[in-house]
Amino acid sequence: MKAVRLNEFGGVEVLKIEDVPEPTPRPHHVLIKVDSAGVNYADILRRSGNYPGPDLPSSMGLEAAGTVIEVGSEVNGITVGQKVMAMGPGGQAEYVAVNGNLVFPYPDSLDPVEAGGMPIVFLTSYHLLKSRGHLESGQTVLVQAGASGVGTVAIQLAKAWGAKVITTASTQDKLDLARSLGADVLINYTETDFEKAVNDETGGQGVDLILECVGGPVLEKSVRCIASYGRLVSYGNASGTPANLAAADITTANRTVIGFSIGRSPVGSLDHKGAMAELFPMIAEGKVKLIVDQVLPMSQVAKAHEHLANRGTRGKVILTP
Repeated sequence: MKAVRLNEFGGVEVLKIEDVPEPTPRPHHVLIKVDSAGVNYADILRRSGNYPGPDLPSSMGLEAAGTVIEVGSEVNGITVGQKVMAMGPGGQAEYVAVNGNLVFPYPDSLDPVEAGGMPIVFLTSYHLLKSRGHLESGQTVLVQAGASGVGTVAIQLAKAWGAKVITTASTQDKLDLARSLGADVLINYTETDFEKAVNDETGGQGVDLILECVGGPVLEKSVRCIASYGRLVSYGNASGTPANLAAADITTANRTVIGFSIGRSPVGSLDHKGAMAELFPMIAEGKVKLIVDQVLPMSQVAKAHEHLANRGTRGKVILTP
């Protein structure tokens, strides 16, 4: 089978399309014939050697969707022939074997191509807002990078759950997208100091919850936007820049800073199947949708990486075999 492979760390030139053996599923695995696979910023970090993964050489990708070909003996609730989406390594290939706990049969109403870009952004957004962020109706949430894959889903979920949403982006086009998804307050961080804008909007009180993935100075400033007894969930460091958090900025205002990585969460610590059971009806009812930026053939994976690295995305980039 064909797969996107990584034999060494480096620039986009190290991404190769290679022939590798079709995976043999273990008893707790499901074998899937891939229709589509999402591309995530973690793939950029993995390619450059800044994200954990299996020893090299290895196949790329963290999520996929397709048709179940084989079900391991220890897997329940999944049958051959079902259309599923899954979260696990090696998804950017013609076939992938994934732990059955991370495989989710999806409704017929979903587009099979879109399905491959959904697991990570939908589950990440759900757990950021609910499992870790404890968002409640009537609260205010600041979503940094509102036009990103996670940002676009988080805006929609937060609105569906009764929150006021403030979001940031770098262009008017991205802000227009965020507005169309329900964002209440839009901040172009290239033209406006978002810390001042948030504090002006909230009368100096700050917001109840912040979703932050940029790191560095953006994280430092975001902390100062948290309301008393509010929370910030840090789920990435896209800038690659260290942050220096002043203890007084956290303790004096009784603020909480929480870390989150969906890929490094201990097995069983998050109820992914319960989350998907809640999300699928919301998708079917049109309360939340995947925003697709580009669909590219797997042979153009380098183009997908360049697009993400240049922060040009509006939603999700998806590959098809």
